[in-house]
Amino acid sequence: MRVLIWFDMEGVSGISDPRMCDFRSPLLPEGRKLSTADVNAVIRGLRRGGATEISVFDGHDFGGNLIAKDLDPSADYLAGGWEDTLEELINTRALAEYDAVVLVGHHSQSGTVNGFYSHTVNPDVALRLNGQPVGEIELAAWLAGHFGVRTIMVSSDEAGVNEAKLLLPGIETVVVKRKTDSGVECFPLEKVHAELEETAFNALRKAEEHEPHVFPGPITVDILFKLSKLAENMALFPGYEKKDERTVTYEAEDYMEAFRAFIAFQAILPEFVASFFRQILRRVKQTVDVDLKGIHREVTRKIESEFIPFPPINLSSQVPSR
Repeated sequence: MRVLIWFDMEGVSGISDPRMCDFRSPLLPEGRKLSTADVNAVIRGLRRGGATEISVFDGHDFGGNLIAKDLDPSADYLAGGWEDTLEELINTRALAEYDAVVLVGHHSQSGTVNGFYSHTVNPDVALRLNGQPVGEIELAAWLAGHFGVRTIMVSSDEAGVNEAKLLLPGIETVVVKRKTDSGVECFPLEKVHAELEETAFNALRKAEEHEPHVFPGPITVDILFKLSKLAENMALFPGYEKKDERTVTYEAEDYMEAFRAFIAFQAILPEFVASFFRQILRRVKQTVDVDLKGIHREVTRKIESEFIPFPPINLSSQVPSR
């Protein structure tokens, strides 16, 4: 049985600071070490469960987050991120060649109450499909389902697991940590790794009992932006219409078109970044004694003051009991 592990980083056990997921941060090495350990635990379980071939897709940022030399050598490491490896899996239909997908280290969607580093691809956007708030966990599972592949397991923080249970009925889950009022409670690594291994083993042994998770068309895609200017820019693209101050909408015939319609928001981000630095340059030109850090903070505060907060989402009360 061929299995694809779809790895993300924010939902890894032991990661308690977003900087541990940031390629610019000195805390990244510890995050990479913890991530590799979680993935290796899942690989062990899948091997015990009968997996004949395992691939690990590194879906965090641009990929390359796992420590390749420490990764279980029985697995094939696909390191290229969404814009490289995922595109290849989709365009070549290689995703359809797997028998099962396992989501490791994933996180809850934008606006989630008590979610650790909750976002949906980018912190400045949120997503609704046919009015339902959804995040990356479901996007991945429904993408696999579009190709006829079942998603059998997800590991995440408590909020991410609640989301998965609600929107992906029957999926096996592992909670590795939970966000609290005072910070993040990370569960003991040895215990979590044992649970990851055992859940992966059991999920694969019962894989035939699972049907692929499918989101049928037609689908109304609503993309919510924190900044109204981004919504205005997105509405300039063919097929998109401005729905309200911060939302654009797109009508898709099937899930693949809906997925593409959402991911296309990334096309407007370079202009947003360029605008940010143009504002900094304008301030520099107006200032005799240049304080770049101070100007950066000033421009950042100005932009953040224009943010429209996402509606809060609390799925814990809706999760069915097991």
